[in-house]
Amino acid sequence: MARAVEQPGRYPLTSYSSPSPGGNPPPSSQIRSSRGDPHANEGDKSVAYELARDFSGRRLDTVVVPTSRADLLAGIGRGFRELAAAGLIDREPRLVAAEPAAAAPFTAALRHPDRADQERTRVTGGPTVAFSLGEERPCWQGLDALWRSGGTAVAVDDEEIMAEHRRLAAEGLILEPSSAVASAVARAQARTSGALVVAIGTATGLKGLVD
Repeated sequence: MARAVEQPGRYPLTSYSSPSPGGNPPPSSQIRSSRGDPHANEGDKSVAYELARDFSGRRLDTVVVPTSRADLLAGIGRGFRELAAAGLIDREPRLVAAEPAAAAPFTAALRHPDRADQERTRVTGGPTVAFSLGEERPCWQGLDALWRSGGTAVAVDDEEIMAEHRRLAAEGLILEPSSAVASAVARAQARTSGALVVAIGTATGLKGLVD
């Protein structure tokens, strides 16, 4: 991806540095290899718009988002903040970052009471069935979205992820395990709080099926 950006001049739709800055990194003049897509997070705001429309008149308490670099989480948070600022919703729902236990930097970070310590958190990730999730460090944009919404992060292990994956499939909804992470967390949140909780499903499970 770095060669594609630097030589043909193509536009990157994700960041490609390590550690990742997420979708809104510093200008390329500051970190040459960290260019990402500031427009992607703007587009992700539309998820908040759709949720506000679909649940109009109902108190949406929590939105659970499968999280890696937190582009989607940050975009949804930004969308809800703008809706609230415009007076179109009464309050912003709490955001929850859903992660696989094998690679859960946001969950680890929020165990620290000090925000500076949260920003410096680093974990050693391992293999997980939710292979499209997991980073070694929490991206700042994700921490910021959780701070602003009074949210949190929750990690679930592979056994629970696959149990949710199979449960959803039995109900006619085939999501990849990385999306089932959010559903598993949302199910537990709704069970304990009794509030309206929404899980974001980000990818189909059909691509993982084999004969």
